[in-house]
Amino acid sequence: MIRLERAKIGVEAYPAYWQVAGGDDASLADVCAWLADHREAIEELLDRDGALHIRGLAALNSAAAFEVALGVLAPRLMDYVGGTSPRHAVHGQIVTATDLPGAYTIPMHQEMSYTANPPDRVAFFCKTPAGTGGATTVGDAREITRRIDPAVRACFEEKGGVRLRRTLPGPNSVGERPGVPKPWTEVFDTPDKDEVKRIARAKGWDITWLEDGSLQLWQEILPAMKTHPRTGETVWFNQAHIFAPEASLRWSSRDGRREQWRRLSWAYAENPELVDHVFHGNGEQVSAEHAEHLFDVFVDAEVRVRWKAGDLLLLDNVLAVHGRTAFAGERRVLAALIRDQVMEKNQQAAKPMPASVKAKTPGPRITQPETERQ
Repeated sequence: MIRLERAKIGVEAYPAYWQVAGGDDASLADVCAWLADHREAIEELLDRDGALHIRGLAALNSAAAFEVALGVLAPRLMDYVGGTSPRHAVHGQIVTATDLPGAYTIPMHQEMSYTANPPDRVAFFCKTPAGTGGATTVGDAREITRRIDPAVRACFEEKGGVRLRRTLPGPNSVGERPGVPKPWTEVFDTPDKDEVKRIARAKGWDITWLEDGSLQLWQEILPAMKTHPRTGETVWFNQAHIFAPEASLRWSSRDGRREQWRRLSWAYAENPELVDHVFHGNGEQVSAEHAEHLFDVFVDAEVRVRWKAGDLLLLDNVLAVHGRTAFAGERRVLAALIRDQVMEKNQQAAKPMPASVKAKTPGPRITQPETERQ
């Protein structure tokens, strides 16, 4: 019989942690029954702590089993159309957490927080932990919000929120782009330009096809903060700390990806239209100082979850942020994006940016990679 052997919650641990006993011999049906019995407790814990790590459910051994178990806790999953990270479907709407190589870390973030309708929760399942590294990083968005300079928060509010401009290469030119390029055929899950246009229109996005076959995409203006529909807490909710030029350079520098840093530096200085940028709602580019401050705040808030096979990690996508450390060896972590009916009804509406405020993109402030500083 499955039972909760040990729990660390609240001030004892972040994320909250449940160690299960009796799970080694339990069937998938037993696991589903146990999750159903604990669903209310899990819901309350996610609203309070934002993150729960469960260990000891051995029947969670495949993407199919992960999907079945999630059906008890989260019957409504969503797709990843419009997402920035390279990933692929594994089983139904179960996807890889990311397909980025192990040399990359992934800065912490709320999933798809650059869109008007992000998932309400995210679930991760570990099929195979990495040989070295590969922890999932998590952080408390409330604590991150407290650490952000009030002047920075005020600036984002006064200048009308955040808007992401992405330049998506064609499927045959991905390798020619610096950064983390993802072809528009994968972002929109179709090679049909008319279908891309339809999806973009439905999402309130402006698109322009460039001469080289790339797609320039202006996404909707969104508030920099988001209020949780059940707890009423308002937290930082955007990815300016990832997509601003200075932040992207800091990311590659922190990872020691020197060639990527050089290519990004050149692209931002010589051809900024071909790389991603972050703007305020009034059309001004997010400042270098603010981007780097935000990058540092998120890095300082990281807590590492080290995986074992069969582990389950449940996150509230407003109250918790997540990322990944670099790794070596095989790593297989799967993900599911979850819709919550209560939260979905309370999604904040986005407003489209007038074409008149599509701003020019000045080059970033370039600093040497951290690994090369004297």
